[in-house]
Amino acid sequence: MLTRDEAHALIKKITSLADAEQVEAIVGSSSTNSTRFSGNVITQNVGLTNQSLRLRVINGKRQGVASVNQFDDESLKRCAQSALAVARVAAEDDTMLPLIDKQPDYTPVNSWHESTAKFTPAQRAEAIGTVLSDYDKRGLEGAGIFDTDEGAVAYGTNTGVFACQPSSKAEFSVSAFLENGSVEGWAESSALDVNKLNVVDAGQRAAEKAEKSVNAKAIDAGEYTVVFEPAAIAEIMLFWGWLTANGLAFAEGRSFHRGELGQQILDKKLSITENPYHPELGGAPFDMEGFPTQKVELVKDGTIAAVVHDRRSAGMCGQKNTGHAAMQPDARGAGPGALVVSTGDSSTDEMIANTERGLLVTKLHYTNVVNQQEVSITGMTRAGTFMIENGKVTHAVKNMRFTQSLLSAFANIDAIGKEAHAGGGALFGGNFVVPAMKINKWRFSSPTGF
Repeated sequence: MLTRDEAHALIKKITSLADAEQVEAIVGSSSTNSTRFSGNVITQNVGLTNQSLRLRVINGKRQGVASVNQFDDESLKRCAQSALAVARVAAEDDTMLPLIDKQPDYTPVNSWHESTAKFTPAQRAEAIGTVLSDYDKRGLEGAGIFDTDEGAVAYGTNTGVFACQPSSKAEFSVSAFLENGSVEGWAESSALDVNKLNVVDAGQRAAEKAEKSVNAKAIDAGEYTVVFEPAAIAEIMLFWGWLTANGLAFAEGRSFHRGELGQQILDKKLSITENPYHPELGGAPFDMEGFPTQKVELVKDGTIAAVVHDRRSAGMCGQKNTGHAAMQPDARGAGPGALVVSTGDSSTDEMIANTERGLLVTKLHYTNVVNQQEVSITGMTRAGTFMIENGKVTHAVKNMRFTQSLLSAFANIDAIGKEAHAGGGALFGGNFVVPAMKINKWRFSSPTGF
């Protein structure tokens, strides 16, 4: 991983090589280290290092972009020449914004931990071995992955802007299987500091889910009260962020807001904040325009309070830039990257105890968008779905497909968990701190048959 000084020197070199009015460089470097396991044995141990530089030059109303992943002098010269060549033939863009000037000091974010960066393959194997030894005794087959990663991103311009943010993350994800893989339980643990992972606990939770999922019963489609565990809520929040917090979609009238904020349409128990400064998320304090990233309260006590912006969308709708720009030029618009859901006053056990009839859902799978303006998604349950009857979990349920508007779902919140956990958005990734949540009238459209 490049150090701050190395990234700064590299950006100074490439911006001096590009003979343009304005020059922007974004440097990324990463080290990804993974140990995979399946059938109760470690099957793969890999380490991947990567580095990249993205150069954007601006002359007048024209811009050009080029990238390179080798940093020798000749490669950097070719990258600069390529970006300049693109700018010469590019169409003029009257909406293009100039680069910003040097900013005040960025708020520090403690997102890199030496313990994670120096965690060894042997240490990952030892932790995995503890889980798999238990699975051997219980007649379970375990499969999953243990990652310990580090990286850094740096942004700089010839207008005097420079910012650099290192980060680290450790993730352990495990599936426990019974009956030749037809029954699955799953759990995960993630943290910026690997010492805060609880691998054994995740292994135990996955095992218990699998053991309780034997002899799952099919149920009819329809509306159910659902107790969603944090991993399922993280998946839901990924799509909530995409569909409701994009500043460009808001400015262009493509989102459910239809240009209006301040709508009190969700349950008052719900508050959602975009917070890259949360200690469990470790986001960057700057965006890809070099602007300081702001903490933004998106939903306040059930009221739609804000969206996130880059300079373009902020200017389009007369709001403040919140520092959420992606790499420019960008057609998607600003979006959140560190969503935090406020906690409530119920434990998961209390949510179950207060449910006459409903479902307990571990996680969601193959989730995708149905309708952007209705904020509706579809997907299925996976790796642990259970019937709740008269305040108790009574039996496993075969997985169900759902089609649900999140506007309707978040208007029907019954309870929110008192503890929040860091987690990702499964297939599409993401960073979230979320509690469990009990939602009434969640619509399941059909059984899946497994």
